Amino acid sequence: MSSRKKNFSFKKNSVKTFLFFLIFTSVLWLLIQFSKNYTQEVEVGVRYTNLPEGKIFNDQSDQILRMTLNGNGFRLMGHNWKKPTLELNVEDAVANNQDDYYFYIDKESKILKNKLDFKGRVLSVQKDTLRLQLDINLEKKIPVNLEQDIQYAAGYGSDKGLVIAPDSITISGPSKIIDTIQSISTDFLSLEGVNVDHLSELNINTIELPPNVMVTPDKVEAKILVSKFTEGNQRVPITLNNVPEGIEIKIFPKDITVVYRVGLDKYNEISSRDFMVVADYAKASEESSFLTLELADKPSSIHDVRLQEKQIQFVVLKKNLK
Repeated sequence: MSSRKKNFSFKKNSVKTFLFFLIFTSVLWLLIQFSKNYTQEVEVGVRYTNLPEGKIFNDQSDQILRMTLNGNGFRLMGHNWKKPTLELNVEDAVANNQDDYYFYIDKESKILKNKLDFKGRVLSVQKDTLRLQLDINLEKKIPVNLEQDIQYAAGYGSDKGLVIAPDSITISGPSKIIDTIQSISTDFLSLEGVNVDHLSELNINTIELPPNVMVTPDKVEAKILVSKFTEGNQRVPITLNNVPEGIEIKIFPKDITVVYRVGLDKYNEISSRDFMVVADYAKASEESSFLTLELADKPSSIHDVRLQEKQIQFVVLKKNLK
């Protein structure tokens, strides 16, 4: 039993020793490799600071600079793990033409290496001049269009329907783009069987907008006040328009029934005086004895309005002129 314990202990110590030397030699090999000099091409991101007030970055500007660097592995390792960024202050531009700014890149410059936090050598740069383009930053208010499909339960409806707040938003960005945008839509809202008040938030649909256009706010509140609806009707006199002087027109019938849906709370407020149904003699056809009816006015609180008759008959009577 004692001999087995000694053999087990010996094997365990041998494994530990082997692992120690394996790790030690691996670390030593890595140190030797990283201490050697290497030449490597890297991509450097370009970021511009201190832009003039009222101006906005144009994505046609130079945003990437390819450089060839030489240095030991330790110096290059950080540039492999994290893409370096070169910051350029607009006030340091060597030249500018209206909204175009130019920056000279000197590969021998210590300032360049300090900005990149690189202690090796910069062997070459893809281009020695970077161009920054700016646009005028424009703000504009535009209306919000509702994308909706609202289906109410039988016997229910809404006086105002779906209402959003705010009904307009502010967009900002390059003036050339902002000038072309006249309105914007919400995400699609679909509701079925609505019989109670509804309140939700709708996102502004920005999918088709360029990424450099900002939207404020990016959400609107959507609200529906629902009430019990019933059918109502009114007998409304027909108004005859554009009858020439010296002609008398007789129409049959002289009034028409208007049918509509209205909330129970508004039912008793509706009267025939709230409607106007007109027949325009100027639109009459010589071959026809019918006039088409048009609903010229109605209350804003009613829905699904229809005329029981779309046409009326007429007879022309000549007057005796003295």
